[in-house]
Amino acid sequence: MMTMEPYAEFRVKTSRILLRTPDGNDIFIDISPGSSFGAEHSTTRLCVRGVEEIFRTRHINKVLDFGCGSGVLSLCAAALGATEVLGIDIDPVAVNESMINSEINKLNSKMRLQQASIEDIDGKFDLIVANIVTYDLLKYVEVIKSVLDKNGILLVSGISELNKEMAISGFTRSGFQFHKEFVEDGWVALWFDDISQ
Repeated sequence: MMTMEPYAEFRVKTSRILLRTPDGNDIFIDISPGSSFGAEHSTTRLCVRGVEEIFRTRHINKVLDFGCGSGVLSLCAAALGATEVLGIDIDPVAVNESMINSEINKLNSKMRLQQASIEDIDGKFDLIVANIVTYDLLKYVEVIKSVLDKNGILLVSGISELNKEMAISGFTRSGFQFHKEFVEDGWVALWFDDISQ
């Protein structure tokens, strides 16, 4: 069954995201006005909550933000302690806005941003975050696995509650173990651990 999922917005003002660091300090990330996917949607807020919890409980160095939009999740990962963050998007506007936001937040030294598909990526990552529609997530599940490091974490959103079971089923069939869900306004973010390696 096809269901409506996000995605279009235009941000006319700067958004500010409050993050709680693993050592308990509060920091802010600013997202400039623009047309790529930003911080206003429930799925983004759910992913931010998930990223905060992952960094509180696991040691994360390398992060891939698959479908980075305006760079929110890349910025959060860099601010919370990742040593290397790669944000990718097929939309050049999104990549440009991510670059602007990395400079605004003075995190550009920890971030690489490029126009690319996940199929173009080499290397392994401790954490992969992806806030894209369910059908695209499932389409790329094997490619996602190929760039996730041993014992890595996958955090996905862009998933309506109506599509949650389909997403969980698709990822568990591919060797992921469902760990936790985050829920808001009919949307979910799902945390999986890779147990297939």
